[in-house]
Amino acid sequence: MARHRLGHCGSLAQVDGWHYGFCIAAIFMLLGLATYLYGYRYLPARVEQKKFEGSRLTTAERRIVYALIAVMIITIFQSTSYYQLYNVNPIWIQQHVTAAVGGFKIPVPWYQSLNSFFSIVGVPLVFWIWRRQALGRREPDELAKIGTGAWIAAASNLILGTAIFASGGAPVYPIWPFLYSAALGISFLYYWPTLLALVSRAAPAKMNATLMGLAFMSLFISNNLIGWLGGFYERMRPAEFWAMHAAIAAGGGLLVVLFGRRLSRALHPALG
Repeated sequence: MARHRLGHCGSLAQVDGWHYGFCIAAIFMLLGLATYLYGYRYLPARVEQKKFEGSRLTTAERRIVYALIAVMIITIFQSTSYYQLYNVNPIWIQQHVTAAVGGFKIPVPWYQSLNSFFSIVGVPLVFWIWRRQALGRREPDELAKIGTGAWIAAASNLILGTAIFASGGAPVYPIWPFLYSAALGISFLYYWPTLLALVSRAAPAKMNATLMGLAFMSLFISNNLIGWLGGFYERMRPAEFWAMHAAIAAGGGLLVVLFGRRLSRALHPALG
């Protein structure tokens, strides 16, 4: 949830100073903790630990583990494309986006806030789409949803690349980075919660926690990659830089197209 506080506290920091921004963030963290402690009584009093006989995985379970790791590797592509939103994108906005519209100066953190906003309000929309698809027996499986998220991330980065190219060197109008941020918010809904749900459901019980940790380790890899890729920003034209990230996300989508069915069969042995 830290990313959802980033934009709002960033705006406050720009107006009143970083001390106020961090102070408000701390207050909301404490409110979140208070909410958890208040609802703690509704949690099960005790969770019984299951004992697993034997430590070796079966052949089918090993196949599932390998398939899940492969899916995590695929999501690294779109995570790398997605999280550049919080790395180079604010710098690009400061340098190349019209700051004021109608006399109002748009704070840079608002663009990240819009991404978080669409990650929240987009949930009912995405669920509605999936429900309609399920009624017609056309709801995509987890791999297809993750692939869709990759293609949306690719399209989001192409929005910036196209807007920069069309501007001809002039400042880019704010609507385009806003659309970029909003579309990435929907992309996030398609791939990241789906990945976590897939790991939680499909992973062998004795490996569930380990594989969930590996899923978050994929974000560690992605964040290192965005830092490395960010170093190319000064050596590339902005349109080329965002086109490169569109290609990275599309690479994840292409991997789903190539290996999605095989991975789905490994993760759903009963359907194979």
